[in-house]
Amino acid sequence: MPSFSHIALNVTDLQRSVQFYTSVLRPLSFHLADSLDGHFARITNGKDAVIVLAPVGDKYRDRIYHRRAVGLAHFALAVETRAQLDEMAKHLASLGVALLGQGRVESEYRRGYSTFSFEDPDRIMIEIVHHDAYYFSTSPP
Repeated sequence: MPSFSHIALNVTDLQRSVQFYTSVLRPLSFHLADSLDGHFARITNGKDAVIVLAPVGDKYRDRIYHRRAVGLAHFALAVETRAQLDEMAKHLASLGVALLGQGRVESEYRRGYSTFSFEDPDRIMIEIVHHDAYYFSTSPP
């Protein structure tokens, strides 16, 4: 069965992004797996998710990212329980990371789907989600 291998993000400050991702995603077991002298860093939960961070090329450094432009809109990480979702929201609040939208966990989006989103230092949106098996069905919301 196909699955995603990893997501790779170009970032303006590699050290800052490594610190951000490892601290905000620590409750989901993410940690720095390896890095290559400022060329990239690989962050993983050691199980089924990898985030590769790489410094943006000098030629593109002045371009400002926006999730509504062509390219990545956001990426989502799933948690196993609604309780984990709520704990992640509390963890982010303790780090001073603001939630987007209503600033809280939202569950009106789709049946069996609870979520919240926040931005990394480069304004890339990250969604944390808990959903039941209905999410992968072909039925309408």
